Amino acid sequence: MLENLENNEILFTEQQIAKRIIELGQQITQDYQDSKRPFSVIAMLKGSTYFLADLTRAIKLPLKFDFMAISQVKSATNIVQVTRDIEIDITGNDVLVVEEIVRSGLTTHFMFEHLEKFNPASITLVAMFANPDQLMINLPLKYIGFEIDYTRLVGYGLDYKEQYRNLGYIKKLDATD
Repeated sequence: MLENLENNEILFTEQQIAKRIIELGQQITQDYQDSKRPFSVIAMLKGSTYFLADLTRAIKLPLKFDFMAISQVKSATNIVQVTRDIEIDITGNDVLVVEEIVRSGLTTHFMFEHLEKFNPASITLVAMFANPDQLMINLPLKYIGFEIDYTRLVGYGLDYKEQYRNLGYIKKLDATD
């Protein structure tokens, strides 16, 4: 286990994150302000919690939000299953999926397939961090906070063995950690 990260490089400060979230909120507000449909935001537990809270305060539209959780069963089949489903009705809504990070996109794709069963009018994706080079599947990734490389990150919802999610900034997790 890591004792501390004090020598690890800060990649994104609290100020950079806050500024970018305001910009994303303004863009999303502008894109959906003329829609006559209800607006719903769905976030993946646990990592998206901080981003969801900050982003929904920056979006100046009436909205409802909920959470989903997905787990991967460690077996030969690598089964993915919903462990917490949404409890709001998104039928006919414009839905914005909030992810803290998108790398391969496979888990997010599973989430999209599940949400499409509820017949939303539209579904788009916002990710605080994304590595487009790592995407293995096409996603409607309309909004990206910051593009990243293959570096492992912690903070602002991103964890290392369930630790460091509560950092207000993003630090690089060195390979030796």
